[in-house]
Amino acid sequence: MSAVIVREIASVPSEKWRNGKGVTKTLAMDGTNWRVSIAEVERDGPYSTFEGMTRLSIVLRGNGVVLRADDLITTLTPLAAAEYDGAISWDASLTDGPVTALNVMCKRSVRRSTIRALTGAAIVPAGASAIVLAVGRACHVSALSETALQRIDANSFAVFRNLEHPVRIIPDTSHGEDRGFGLVPQLVTVEAATA
Repeated sequence: MSAVIVREIASVPSEKWRNGKGVTKTLAMDGTNWRVSIAEVERDGPYSTFEGMTRLSIVLRGNGVVLRADDLITTLTPLAAAEYDGAISWDASLTDGPVTALNVMCKRSVRRSTIRALTGAAIVPAGASAIVLAVGRACHVSALSETALQRIDANSFAVFRNLEHPVRIIPDTSHGEDRGFGLVPQLVTVEAATA
């Protein structure tokens, strides 16, 4: 299996948004090609703009966010991924209080990403990079050709870069504990836009 980095989510330092209106934790990035982060959206207001980037977001905790820009509307809801243009000056309105959101940004036409809830086993193809967010419960990872499992503890995350072989990711079946990031483990995959 390719080299993996595993860290507790709480150990990642918070940093200010580009526009200074909120805070985020960067979990992984590849230069200007892609970035995966967890943002705290605590009040209504503007989102930062990222020219040339496609954004993909999912609400991990909270009731949602509505993004507006003139006649455009994008709604971020719990556990449903929404894709939108990072170059647009979005104005955010919270739905009944603050949210914690998982965000992925990819350079348009270079990389593409997906986010999926890990409610059962998932396979990540060779060549992709993957971020496993084990919120609420642990996850287990193995190469398809191996039986040995690597554990990712609850409320930690693992980063796999440019996988040499496909891997299988399996969430624990035990009930989890919400430490501020939700209860459903998430899998982010980043691949070449032509993959």
